Amino acid sequence: MKFKREVTHVIFFDIEYYVPKEYRNQPGLKANPYLDGSFVIGGVFQRYFPIEDRLEEKEEFWIWDMEGRDTTEQEKNLLEKIYLYFRESWTRWELLGGDPRLTEPIVAGFGITRLDIPVLFARSQIHRIAEPERLYDTYFKLRHFDLSVTSAPMIPENRNPNVLAPVSQNWAVKNLLRDGERKPSGTTVWELYDVEEYKSITERTRGEVELARRVYQELRKIRNGLPGRP
Repeated sequence: MKFKREVTHVIFFDIEYYVPKEYRNQPGLKANPYLDGSFVIGGVFQRYFPIEDRLEEKEEFWIWDMEGRDTTEQEKNLLEKIYLYFRESWTRWELLGGDPRLTEPIVAGFGITRLDIPVLFARSQIHRIAEPERLYDTYFKLRHFDLSVTSAPMIPENRNPNVLAPVSQNWAVKNLLRDGERKPSGTTVWELYDVEEYKSITERTRGEVELARRVYQELRKIRNGLPGRP
């Protein structure tokens, strides 16, 4: 992997996805981008340049801020803005990087490989935000740093030591940041949206992105304290 000042960066992000009431009692992951009546609510995004240890300001995109006659049009406009945000990262890599061997933009967050990235790709494809090949390049050629996976080897497991598996955000935060406060499930966002508690949704999502940044930096600190390779 190859890195470069002012080009190599991590995007910490978290999106919120709406699941209609009739699908909320299904087992397992309830968010499915092909369910009727489901849509992207919005998200918070923040670029971090690790070589310089520099953060850009957070950017937010929310469906209630979008123009449109209905939720369908609003979601399409929302996805266009999110897509352009990621394309801006690719433009930096292409124009400022000047080297095709340079490591691609990195995205980091909890569960992003299971939910956020697939949902953005699928919903953007449904709305024809760009050609499928372009959407795939934009979202799946990023370097995915899923904190649910990368945190797992750093956390002791006493009950099932033979199983190495992704961990929840709460478990990672509790063990890595020594924060015992349990964060509410992401499913609470659906209920908040139903009663138009938009401020609570934005505050929650900002907090998710902040936690992702802190866990990332804690993992880096642990990695840097490991003995060097022989």
